Amino acid sequence: METNSNKDIWVCIDFGTCNTAAAIDIDGKPHVVSYANSQYFPTVACVMPTGKIKVCQEAEDFKNSMPEGFFQEFKLQIADFLDYNGIQYVDIVSEILSFVKTCAETENNNIPINAVLLTIPVLYGSEDPRIDVMQKAAFKAGFEKVEFLSESKAACLHYSQITGKKNIGRSLIYDLGGSTFDTSIIGIDDKGNQEILGCDSGIRCGGSFFDSAIYKYICQIFKEREKPLDQLKKIEDYTVCKRIKEILSVRESTSQVFSNGECIEVDRTEFEKLIKKQILLTFEACDSVVHSANVEWSDVNQILLVGGSTSIPCISEMLKKHLVSHNASNVKIIRNTTGQKGEYNYRFATCLGGISTKIQPPKPPKEPIGQLNVNGEILQLKEGVNTFGRDCNMDFTFNDAYMSRKHFTITVTRDTNSHCNYNLTTCSETRPTIINNLDVLDLSSFPLTKKSIMLQDNWFIVAGKTKFIFKRTKITNNEN
Repeated sequence: METNSNKDIWVCIDFGTCNTAAAIDIDGKPHVVSYANSQYFPTVACVMPTGKIKVCQEAEDFKNSMPEGFFQEFKLQIADFLDYNGIQYVDIVSEILSFVKTCAETENNNIPINAVLLTIPVLYGSEDPRIDVMQKAAFKAGFEKVEFLSESKAACLHYSQITGKKNIGRSLIYDLGGSTFDTSIIGIDDKGNQEILGCDSGIRCGGSFFDSAIYKYICQIFKEREKPLDQLKKIEDYTVCKRIKEILSVRESTSQVFSNGECIEVDRTEFEKLIKKQILLTFEACDSVVHSANVEWSDVNQILLVGGSTSIPCISEMLKKHLVSHNASNVKIIRNTTGQKGEYNYRFATCLGGISTKIQPPKPPKEPIGQLNVNGEILQLKEGVNTFGRDCNMDFTFNDAYMSRKHFTITVTRDTNSHCNYNLTTCSETRPTIINNLDVLDLSSFPLTKKSIMLQDNWFIVAGKTKFIFKRTKITNNEN
Protein backbone atom coordinates (compact mmCIF):
# COMPACT_ATOMS: atom_id res chain seq x y z
CA MET A 1 0.00 0.00 0.00
CA GLU A 2 1.24 3.47 -0.82
CA THR A 3 2.10 5.66 2.12
CA ASN A 4 2.63 8.90 0.24
CA SER A 5 1.69 11.73 2.57
CA ASN A 6 -0.27 13.35 -0.28
CA LYS A 7 -2.54 10.32 -0.58
CA ASP A 8 -5.62 10.20 1.66
CA ILE A 9 -6.02 6.96 3.62
CA TRP A 10 -9.73 6.20 4.08
CA VAL A 11 -11.95 4.28 6.44
CA CYS A 12 -15.69 3.87 5.85
CA ILE A 13 -17.70 3.83 9.06
CA ASP A 14 -21.30 2.64 9.17
CA PHE A 15 -22.48 4.32 12.37
CA GLY A 16 -25.44 2.15 13.37
CA THR A 17 -28.17 2.43 15.95
CA CYS A 18 -27.04 -0.66 17.88
CA ASN A 19 -23.75 -1.57 16.23
CA THR A 20 -21.14 0.24 14.20
CA ALA A 21 -18.99 -1.37 11.51
CA ALA A 22 -16.01 -0.16 9.51
CA ALA A 23 -13.98 -1.14 6.47
CA ILE A 24 -10.61 -0.11 5.07
CA ASP A 25 -8.58 -0.71 1.94
CA ILE A 26 -5.96 -3.44 2.35
CA ASP A 27 -3.87 -3.99 -0.77
CA GLY A 28 -6.67 -2.83 -3.03
CA LYS A 29 -9.41 -4.94 -1.42
CA PRO A 30 -12.16 -3.99 1.10
CA HIS A 31 -11.45 -5.29 4.60
CA VAL A 32 -13.83 -5.27 7.60
CA VAL A 33 -12.19 -3.85 10.72
CA SER A 34 -12.39 -5.95 13.88
CA TYR A 35 -11.67 -5.56 17.58
CA ALA A 36 -11.35 -8.36 20.15
CA ASN A 37 -12.43 -11.01 17.63
CA SER A 38 -15.57 -9.06 16.77
CA GLN A 39 -16.31 -7.21 13.55
CA TYR A 40 -18.92 -5.09 15.29
CA PHE A 41 -18.48 -2.10 17.58
CA PRO A 42 -21.46 -1.70 19.96
CA THR A 43 -22.81 1.84 19.53
CA VAL A 44 -22.85 2.47 23.26
CA ALA A 45 -21.08 4.81 25.66
CA CYS A 46 -20.79 5.43 29.38
CA VAL A 47 -19.95 8.85 30.77
CA MET A 48 -17.91 8.38 33.93
CA PRO A 49 -18.21 10.75 36.95
CA THR A 50 -14.81 12.18 35.96
CA GLY A 51 -16.18 13.13 32.53
CA LYS A 52 -14.18 10.44 30.76
CA ILE A 53 -16.18 8.57 28.11
CA LYS A 54 -15.97 4.81 27.72
CA VAL A 55 -17.26 3.53 24.36
CA CYS A 56 -18.05 0.36 22.41
CA GLN A 57 -16.79 -2.89 23.96
CA GLU A 58 -15.06 -0.98 26.75
CA ALA A 59 -18.38 0.57 27.81
CA GLU A 60 -20.54 -2.56 27.89
CA ASP A 61 -19.45 -3.64 31.38
CA PHE A 62 -20.78 -0.37 32.82
CA LYS A 63 -24.34 -0.92 31.63
CA ASN A 64 -25.32 -2.54 34.93
CA SER A 65 -23.05 -0.67 37.34
CA MET A 66 -23.61 2.86 35.95
CA PRO A 67 -26.96 2.84 34.14
CA GLU A 68 -27.48 6.58 34.73
CA GLY A 69 -24.47 7.45 32.57
CA PHE A 70 -24.97 4.73 29.99
CA PHE A 71 -26.09 5.72 26.47
CA GLN A 72 -27.40 3.41 23.76
CA GLU A 73 -29.61 3.64 20.65
CA PHE A 74 -29.03 7.39 20.45
CA LYS A 75 -28.22 7.62 16.73
CA LEU A 76 -31.48 9.33 15.82
CA GLN A 77 -31.19 11.80 18.74
CA ILE A 78 -27.62 13.08 18.31
CA ALA A 79 -28.86 16.53 17.26
CA ASP A 80 -30.94 16.85 20.47
CA PHE A 81 -29.69 18.82 23.44
CA LEU A 82 -27.61 16.87 25.94
CA ASP A 83 -25.50 18.03 28.85
CA TYR A 84 -24.45 15.15 31.09
CA ASN A 85 -21.51 16.09 33.27
CA GLY A 86 -20.58 18.59 30.57
CA ILE A 87 -20.71 15.93 27.85
CA GLN A 88 -22.74 16.42 24.66
CA TYR A 89 -23.69 13.97 21.93
CA VAL A 90 -20.93 15.29 19.67
CA ASP A 91 -18.42 14.22 22.33
CA ILE A 92 -19.88 10.71 22.57
CA VAL A 93 -19.98 10.26 18.79
CA SER A 94 -16.42 11.57 18.54
CA GLU A 95 -15.15 9.04 21.08
CA ILE A 96 -16.79 6.19 19.18
CA LEU A 97 -15.32 7.36 15.87
CA SER A 98 -11.92 7.78 17.51
CA PHE A 99 -12.09 4.25 18.93
CA VAL A 100 -12.96 2.80 15.52
CA LYS A 101 -10.23 4.92 13.91
CA THR A 102 -7.61 3.49 16.27
CA CYS A 103 -8.73 -0.09 15.58
CA ALA A 104 -8.70 0.57 11.83
CA GLU A 105 -5.16 1.98 11.99
CA THR A 106 -4.00 -1.06 13.94
CA GLU A 107 -5.33 -3.35 11.21
CA ASN A 108 -3.91 -1.02 8.56
CA ASN A 109 -0.37 -1.98 9.60
CA ASN A 110 -0.29 1.09 11.87
CA ILE A 111 -0.57 3.43 8.88
CA PRO A 112 -2.40 6.60 10.01
CA ILE A 113 -5.89 7.10 8.60
CA ASN A 114 -6.77 10.72 7.88
CA ALA A 115 -10.07 10.48 5.98
CA VAL A 116 -13.47 9.02 6.83
CA LEU A 117 -16.52 8.22 4.73
CA LEU A 118 -19.56 8.14 7.02
CA THR A 119 -22.67 6.34 5.83
CA ILE A 120 -25.98 7.93 6.79
CA PRO A 121 -29.69 7.08 6.38
CA VAL A 122 -30.98 7.94 2.92
CA LEU A 123 -33.59 10.31 4.38
CA TYR A 124 -30.97 12.64 5.83
CA GLY A 125 -31.07 15.79 3.74
CA SER A 126 -28.03 18.01 3.24
CA GLU A 127 -29.33 20.34 5.97
CA ASP A 128 -30.05 17.64 8.54
CA PRO A 129 -28.46 18.78 11.83
CA ARG A 130 -27.34 15.22 12.58
CA ILE A 131 -24.96 15.41 9.63
CA ASP A 132 -23.40 18.50 11.17
CA VAL A 133 -22.96 16.66 14.49
CA MET A 134 -21.35 13.69 12.72
CA GLN A 135 -18.99 15.98 10.81
CA LYS A 136 -17.91 17.90 13.91
CA ALA A 137 -17.43 14.63 15.79
CA ALA A 138 -15.28 13.22 12.97
CA PHE A 139 -13.00 16.27 12.92
CA LYS A 140 -12.75 16.10 16.70
CA ALA A 141 -11.80 12.40 16.40
CA GLY A 142 -8.77 13.39 14.34
CA PHE A 143 -9.95 13.00 10.77
CA GLU A 144 -8.77 15.67 8.33
CA LYS A 145 -11.30 14.88 5.61
CA VAL A 146 -14.95 13.88 6.08
CA GLU A 147 -17.44 12.75 3.44
CA PHE A 148 -20.93 11.23 3.56
CA LEU A 149 -22.71 8.52 1.56
CA SER A 150 -26.22 7.16 2.00
CA GLU A 151 -26.36 3.70 3.52
CA SER A 152 -28.61 2.38 0.76
CA LYS A 153 -26.33 3.60 -2.00
CA ALA A 154 -23.34 2.06 -0.24
CA ALA A 155 -25.03 -1.35 0.04
CA CYS A 156 -26.07 -1.20 -3.59
CA LEU A 157 -22.52 -0.30 -4.60
CA HIS A 158 -21.22 -3.34 -2.71
CA TYR A 159 -23.48 -5.63 -4.74
CA SER A 160 -22.55 -3.86 -7.97
CA GLN A 161 -18.86 -4.08 -7.17
CA ILE A 162 -18.77 -7.80 -6.34
CA THR A 163 -20.83 -8.74 -9.41
CA GLY A 164 -18.53 -6.69 -11.63
CA LYS A 165 -21.55 -5.05 -13.28
CA LYS A 166 -22.31 -1.36 -13.57
CA ASN A 167 -25.93 -1.80 -14.61
CA ILE A 168 -27.77 -3.89 -12.02
CA GLY A 169 -31.13 -2.22 -12.64
CA ARG A 170 -33.40 -1.52 -9.69
CA SER A 171 -32.47 -2.79 -6.24
CA LEU A 172 -34.72 -2.64 -3.21
CA ILE A 173 -32.59 -2.30 -0.08
CA TYR A 174 -34.05 -4.20 2.88
CA ASP A 175 -31.90 -2.97 5.79
CA LEU A 176 -32.90 -4.51 9.11
CA GLY A 177 -30.48 -3.78 11.91
CA GLY A 178 -30.60 -3.78 15.68
CA SER A 179 -33.32 -1.20 16.22
CA THR A 180 -34.31 0.41 12.93
CA PHE A 181 -35.50 -0.66 9.50
CA ASP A 182 -34.60 1.32 6.39
CA THR A 183 -35.67 0.63 2.85
CA SER A 184 -35.18 2.29 -0.50
CA ILE A 185 -35.14 1.61 -4.21
CA ILE A 186 -31.91 2.45 -6.01
CA GLY A 187 -31.52 2.43 -9.77
CA ILE A 188 -28.08 1.94 -11.34
CA ASP A 189 -27.70 2.49 -15.10
CA ASP A 190 -25.11 1.09 -17.52
CA LYS A 191 -22.73 3.93 -16.66
CA GLY A 192 -22.85 3.15 -12.95
CA ASN A 193 -24.92 6.24 -12.09
CA GLN A 194 -27.18 5.85 -9.06
CA GLU A 195 -30.62 7.31 -8.53
CA ILE A 196 -32.75 7.05 -5.39
CA LEU A 197 -36.26 6.26 -6.63
CA GLY A 198 -37.95 6.02 -3.22
CA CYS A 199 -37.08 5.57 0.43
CA ASP A 200 -38.31 5.17 4.00
CA SER A 201 -36.04 5.29 7.03
CA GLY A 202 -35.92 5.02 10.81
CA ILE A 203 -38.79 2.56 11.29
CA ARG A 204 -38.53 1.22 14.83
CA CYS A 205 -37.97 -2.45 14.21
CA GLY A 206 -35.02 -4.81 14.47
CA GLY A 207 -33.04 -7.21 16.61
CA SER A 208 -33.55 -5.47 19.95
CA PHE A 209 -37.35 -5.51 19.42
CA PHE A 210 -37.19 -9.22 18.67
CA ASP A 211 -35.21 -9.73 21.89
CA SER A 212 -37.89 -7.82 23.76
CA ALA A 213 -40.65 -9.97 22.23
CA ILE A 214 -38.88 -13.10 23.45
CA TYR A 215 -38.40 -11.58 26.90
CA LYS A 216 -42.10 -10.74 27.25
CA TYR A 217 -42.99 -14.25 26.11
CA ILE A 218 -40.63 -15.81 28.67
CA CYS A 219 -41.90 -13.53 31.46
CA GLN A 220 -45.47 -14.60 30.75
CA ILE A 221 -44.60 -18.29 30.88
CA PHE A 222 -42.73 -17.97 34.18
CA LYS A 223 -45.52 -15.84 35.59
CA GLU A 224 -47.99 -18.61 34.82
CA ARG A 225 -45.61 -21.08 36.49
CA GLU A 226 -45.38 -18.70 39.49
CA LYS A 227 -41.62 -18.50 39.06
CA PRO A 228 -41.14 -14.89 37.91
CA LEU A 229 -37.83 -13.57 36.60
CA ASP A 230 -35.61 -11.43 38.83
CA GLN A 231 -36.17 -7.83 37.68
CA LEU A 232 -32.74 -6.87 39.02
CA LYS A 233 -31.25 -9.27 36.48
CA LYS A 234 -33.29 -8.05 33.53
CA ILE A 235 -30.20 -7.18 31.48
CA GLU A 236 -28.81 -10.66 32.06
CA ASP A 237 -32.09 -12.23 30.93
CA TYR A 238 -32.18 -10.00 27.85
CA THR A 239 -28.78 -11.39 26.92
CA VAL A 240 -30.24 -14.90 27.11
CA CYS A 241 -33.14 -13.80 24.88
CA LYS A 242 -30.69 -12.44 22.33
CA ARG A 243 -28.86 -15.75 22.38
CA ILE A 244 -32.14 -17.58 21.77
CA LYS A 245 -32.83 -15.38 18.73
CA GLU A 246 -29.40 -16.06 17.28
CA ILE A 247 -29.55 -19.82 17.86
CA LEU A 248 -32.99 -20.05 16.26
CA SER A 249 -31.53 -18.62 13.08
CA VAL A 250 -29.68 -21.91 12.59
CA ARG A 251 -31.57 -24.43 14.76
CA GLU A 252 -35.23 -25.36 15.10
CA SER A 253 -35.26 -25.06 18.92
CA THR A 254 -33.10 -24.24 21.92
CA SER A 255 -33.23 -24.51 25.72
CA GLN A 256 -31.79 -21.78 27.94
CA VAL A 257 -31.54 -21.07 31.67
CA PHE A 258 -32.81 -17.74 33.04
CA SER A 259 -32.15 -15.71 36.20
CA ASN A 260 -34.70 -17.69 38.23
CA GLY A 261 -32.66 -20.84 37.60
CA GLU A 262 -35.37 -22.33 35.41
CA CYS A 263 -34.78 -23.73 31.93
CA ILE A 264 -37.22 -23.15 29.10
CA GLU A 265 -37.31 -24.36 25.51
CA VAL A 266 -38.26 -22.05 22.64
CA ASP A 267 -38.77 -23.30 19.08
CA ARG A 268 -38.46 -21.41 15.82
CA THR A 269 -42.17 -21.59 15.05
CA GLU A 270 -43.07 -19.82 18.30
CA PHE A 271 -40.35 -17.20 17.74
CA GLU A 272 -41.66 -16.47 14.25
CA LYS A 273 -45.15 -15.94 15.66
CA LEU A 274 -43.72 -13.40 18.12
CA ILE A 275 -42.08 -11.28 15.43
CA LYS A 276 -44.46 -11.76 12.50
CA LYS A 277 -46.36 -8.49 12.99
CA GLN A 278 -43.16 -6.49 13.03
CA ILE A 279 -41.88 -8.18 9.89
CA LEU A 280 -45.16 -7.39 8.15
CA LEU A 281 -44.63 -3.73 9.08
CA THR A 282 -41.37 -3.76 7.14
CA PHE A 283 -43.19 -5.20 4.12
CA GLU A 284 -45.73 -2.39 4.33
CA ALA A 285 -42.86 0.09 4.24
CA CYS A 286 -41.41 -1.69 1.19
CA ASP A 287 -44.80 -1.59 -0.55
CA SER A 288 -45.00 2.14 0.14
CA VAL A 289 -41.52 2.71 -1.31
CA VAL A 290 -42.33 0.69 -4.44
CA HIS A 291 -45.49 2.73 -4.90
CA SER A 292 -43.71 6.07 -4.36
CA ALA A 293 -41.10 5.05 -6.96
CA ASN A 294 -43.91 4.63 -9.52
CA VAL A 295 -42.91 1.05 -10.28
CA GLU A 296 -44.36 -2.40 -9.73
CA TRP A 297 -42.74 -5.09 -7.59
CA SER A 298 -42.03 -7.01 -10.80
CA ASP A 299 -39.94 -4.03 -12.02
CA VAL A 300 -37.44 -4.61 -9.19
CA ASN A 301 -34.43 -6.69 -10.24
CA GLN A 302 -33.28 -7.77 -6.78
CA ILE A 303 -33.85 -7.28 -3.07
CA LEU A 304 -30.59 -6.75 -1.24
CA LEU A 305 -30.77 -7.90 2.38
CA VAL A 306 -28.63 -5.75 4.67
CA GLY A 307 -28.03 -6.04 8.41
CA GLY A 308 -27.54 -8.88 10.87
CA SER A 309 -31.23 -9.31 11.65
CA THR A 310 -31.93 -10.42 8.07
CA SER A 311 -30.24 -13.73 8.94
CA ILE A 312 -33.53 -14.79 10.58
CA PRO A 313 -34.82 -17.45 8.11
CA CYS A 314 -38.47 -16.45 8.14
CA ILE A 315 -37.67 -13.01 6.72
CA SER A 316 -36.54 -14.45 3.38
CA GLU A 317 -39.37 -16.98 3.44
CA MET A 318 -42.01 -14.31 4.10
CA LEU A 319 -40.47 -12.05 1.46
CA LYS A 320 -40.78 -14.80 -1.15
CA LYS A 321 -44.48 -15.22 -0.34
CA HIS A 322 -44.95 -11.45 -0.42
CA LEU A 323 -43.39 -11.29 -3.88
CA VAL A 324 -45.61 -14.11 -5.14
CA SER A 325 -48.67 -12.23 -3.88
CA HIS A 326 -47.56 -9.27 -6.03
CA ASN A 327 -46.85 -11.38 -9.12
CA ALA A 328 -43.15 -10.75 -8.73
CA SER A 329 -41.68 -14.20 -8.08
CA ASN A 330 -38.91 -13.35 -10.58
CA VAL A 331 -37.32 -10.85 -8.17
CA LYS A 332 -34.11 -12.22 -6.66
CA ILE A 333 -33.57 -12.07 -2.89
CA ILE A 334 -29.86 -11.59 -2.22
CA ARG A 335 -28.43 -12.40 1.20
CA ASN A 336 -25.33 -14.32 0.19
CA THR A 337 -23.97 -14.61 -3.32
CA THR A 338 -20.60 -14.86 -5.03
CA GLY A 339 -19.68 -12.54 -7.87
CA GLN A 340 -16.68 -11.98 -10.10
CA LYS A 341 -14.97 -9.94 -7.41
CA GLY A 342 -15.87 -11.68 -4.18
CA GLU A 343 -18.89 -12.37 -2.01
CA TYR A 344 -21.86 -10.19 -1.16
CA ASN A 345 -21.74 -9.67 2.60
CA TYR A 346 -25.17 -8.75 3.96
CA ARG A 347 -23.80 -7.99 7.44
CA PHE A 348 -21.25 -5.44 6.26
CA ALA A 349 -22.59 -4.45 2.84
CA THR A 350 -22.79 -0.79 3.80
CA CYS A 351 -19.22 -0.20 4.97
CA LEU A 352 -17.79 -2.51 2.29
CA GLY A 353 -19.70 -0.69 -0.42
CA GLY A 354 -18.59 2.65 0.94
CA ILE A 355 -14.88 1.84 1.05
CA SER A 356 -15.03 0.38 -2.47
CA THR A 357 -15.62 3.93 -3.74
CA LYS A 358 -12.24 4.93 -2.30
CA ILE A 359 -10.21 2.05 -3.68
CA GLN A 360 -8.28 3.10 -6.74
CA PRO A 361 -7.84 0.48 -9.47
CA PRO A 362 -4.29 -0.84 -9.61
CA LYS A 363 -2.01 0.93 -12.03
CA PRO A 364 -1.37 -1.12 -15.16
CA PRO A 365 2.12 -2.61 -15.33
CA LYS A 366 4.63 -0.59 -17.27
CA GLU A 367 4.68 -1.41 -20.94
CA PRO A 368 7.97 -3.15 -21.83
CA ILE A 369 10.32 -1.00 -23.88
CA GLY A 370 10.66 -2.02 -27.52
CA GLN A 371 13.58 -3.62 -29.35
CA LEU A 372 15.36 -3.60 -32.69
CA ASN A 373 16.24 -6.68 -34.71
CA VAL A 374 19.44 -6.39 -36.76
CA ASN A 375 20.29 -9.53 -38.74
CA GLY A 376 18.91 -11.72 -35.96
CA GLU A 377 20.65 -9.75 -33.18
CA ILE A 378 18.31 -8.17 -30.59
CA LEU A 379 19.04 -4.59 -29.49
CA GLN A 380 17.15 -3.61 -26.31
CA LEU A 381 16.18 0.06 -26.19
CA LYS A 382 16.19 2.00 -22.94
CA GLU A 383 14.01 4.84 -21.68
CA GLY A 384 15.52 8.14 -22.77
CA VAL A 385 17.86 8.74 -25.73
CA ASN A 386 19.39 5.78 -27.61
CA THR A 387 22.22 6.64 -30.07
CA PHE A 388 23.19 4.68 -33.18
CA GLY A 389 26.26 5.01 -35.48
CA ARG A 390 29.86 3.99 -36.22
CA ASP A 391 31.39 5.93 -33.33
CA CYS A 392 32.44 3.80 -30.39
CA ASN A 393 30.74 6.27 -28.02
CA MET A 394 27.31 5.42 -29.41
CA ASP A 395 24.93 3.25 -27.38
CA PHE A 396 24.83 0.92 -30.38
CA THR A 397 27.94 0.82 -32.63
CA PHE A 398 28.03 -0.73 -36.11
CA ASN A 399 30.91 -1.63 -38.47
CA ASP A 400 29.21 -0.11 -41.51
CA ALA A 401 31.33 2.23 -43.66
CA TYR A 402 28.16 3.73 -45.16
CA MET A 403 26.79 4.73 -41.74
CA SER A 404 27.68 8.08 -40.17
CA ARG A 405 29.56 8.26 -36.89
CA LYS A 406 26.28 9.40 -35.26
CA HIS A 407 23.55 8.41 -37.63
CA PHE A 408 20.28 8.55 -35.71
CA THR A 409 18.72 8.50 -32.25
CA ILE A 410 15.58 6.92 -30.84
CA THR A 411 14.12 8.76 -27.85
CA VAL A 412 11.84 6.61 -25.66
CA THR A 413 9.28 8.42 -23.49
CA ARG A 414 6.17 7.33 -21.55
CA ASP A 415 2.77 9.02 -21.43
CA THR A 416 0.50 9.22 -18.36
CA ASN A 417 -0.75 5.67 -19.02
CA SER A 418 2.82 4.33 -19.07
CA HIS A 419 2.53 3.78 -22.83
CA CYS A 420 5.87 4.08 -24.67
CA ASN A 421 6.47 6.48 -27.53
CA TYR A 422 9.46 6.20 -29.87
CA ASN A 423 10.74 9.28 -31.67
CA LEU A 424 13.46 8.58 -34.27
CA THR A 425 15.58 11.58 -35.25
CA THR A 426 18.21 11.51 -38.00
CA CYS A 427 21.61 13.03 -37.06
CA SER A 428 23.74 12.48 -40.18
CA GLU A 429 24.43 15.52 -42.37
CA THR A 430 25.67 13.38 -45.29
CA ARG A 431 23.53 10.24 -45.36
CA PRO A 432 19.77 9.91 -44.88
CA THR A 433 17.88 7.58 -42.57
CA ILE A 434 15.18 5.76 -44.53
CA ILE A 435 11.94 4.47 -42.99
CA ASN A 436 9.97 1.67 -44.73
CA ASN A 437 11.66 2.60 -48.05
CA LEU A 438 9.29 5.56 -48.18
CA ASP A 439 10.17 8.28 -45.67
CA VAL A 440 13.59 9.83 -46.07
CA LEU A 441 14.91 11.67 -43.03
CA ASP A 442 17.67 13.92 -44.35
CA LEU A 443 19.47 16.87 -42.82
CA SER A 444 21.19 17.90 -46.08
CA SER A 445 17.93 19.21 -47.55
CA PHE A 446 16.34 20.19 -44.23
CA PRO A 447 13.76 21.79 -43.78
CA LEU A 448 12.39 20.42 -47.05
CA THR A 449 12.47 16.88 -45.65
CA LYS A 450 11.46 15.48 -42.27
CA LYS A 451 14.03 15.17 -39.54
CA SER A 452 12.02 13.04 -37.07
CA ILE A 453 9.27 10.46 -37.10
CA MET A 454 7.31 8.51 -34.49
CA LEU A 455 8.06 4.82 -34.98
CA GLN A 456 5.28 2.24 -35.29
CA ASP A 457 5.44 -1.50 -34.72
CA ASN A 458 7.24 -3.54 -37.45
CA TRP A 459 8.63 -0.51 -39.23
CA PHE A 460 11.93 -0.87 -41.12
CA ILE A 461 14.85 1.48 -40.57
CA VAL A 462 17.80 1.68 -42.98
CA ALA A 463 21.00 3.52 -42.00
CA GLY A 464 23.90 3.10 -44.43
CA LYS A 465 23.64 -0.54 -45.45
CA THR A 466 22.32 -1.71 -42.07
CA LYS A 467 18.63 -2.66 -41.81
CA PHE A 468 16.70 -2.59 -38.53
CA ILE A 469 13.23 -3.93 -37.71
CA PHE A 470 11.47 -2.09 -34.85
CA LYS A 471 9.28 -4.09 -32.47
CA ARG A 472 7.18 -2.49 -29.71
CA THR A 473 6.95 -5.81 -27.85
CA LYS A 474 9.53 -8.40 -26.91
CA ILE A 475 10.94 -10.23 -29.90
CA THR A 476 10.63 -14.01 -29.70
CA ASN A 477 13.32 -16.39 -30.90
CA ASN A 478 11.43 -17.32 -34.08
CA GLU A 479 11.10 -13.71 -35.27
CA ASN A 480 13.58 -12.33 -37.82
